[in-house]
Amino acid sequence: MPSAETLASERLLLTPLQPDDADEMVDVLADERLYAHTGGSAPDRATLRALYTRQSAGSSPDGSELWFNWIARDRGSRAALGYVQVTLHLASGTADVAWVIGAEHQRRGYAAEAAAAVLTWLAACADVRRVTAHIAEANRASQGVARRLGLFATGEVEDGEEVWSTER
Repeated sequence: MPSAETLASERLLLTPLQPDDADEMVDVLADERLYAHTGGSAPDRATLRALYTRQSAGSSPDGSELWFNWIARDRGSRAALGYVQVTLHLASGTADVAWVIGAEHQRRGYAAEAAAAVLTWLAACADVRRVTAHIAEANRASQGVARRLGLFATGEVEDGEEVWSTER
């Protein structure tokens, strides 16, 4: 199975997640507006480092999922702008994608550009039969990203979020 590798798009460099990324990402994720649709609050550095340590393992403890995580960075400055993550469910071939771009960097197309680069890479190196995203009903911006990625609202709701999918 593949492991995350550095990816590049027109404006972004996507680097595989490392626990040390918490030092920079804690500031990117500090804006409470990021949690308006998902709930929760901004993580502190220690919590984020622990999360990144678990995620960078690359798979679930039982081996049923592969985890791919990237920090989305500006190609010029290398400053962190947000992240993209994919959970690949091996039994079904479903890749669930999620993205977060820091509040000060939103509305510039970074989420769609980063997620598209990741999905292009994933399609080339893994047996993905379906791509999904879970999006809150009120999160119009993420719905727009999903549409640009070729996903459709399914009407199915999981954990309070609508499932968007490459399958109608």
